Amino acid sequence: MKNISIFLVNKVDESRGERGKTSFSNVSSMDWDFSEDGAYLALCDAFRESGEISAMEFLATGEGAFHFQELTQNAAGEGIDLSDSESMAVFQIEVLEAMDEISK
Repeated sequence: MKNISIFLVNKVDESRGERGKTSFSNVSSMDWDFSEDGAYLALCDAFRESGEISAMEFLATGEGAFHFQELTQNAAGEGIDLSDSESMAVFQIEVLEAMDEISK
């Protein structure tokens, strides 16, 4: 997670205080709240049940990677372009941050 600040090409809608509400600059003003997506909810449930402390470590496991891949596929279905590594890194960081919030 080195140099995270260079990847911040998106904006989290903090005015409404919603975690996971993301507006990507490469998508024409489309907002998608991944925190309501079934794949994200399954990812969080699996994370809680795993007993893993680190969300990043959990995403590196088979089950975590499976749920994250499903979430990225759902993002694509919502019109979010994660085809370049920069957009994918930003999305992954947002998901990790949201997962860290639930583990507190």
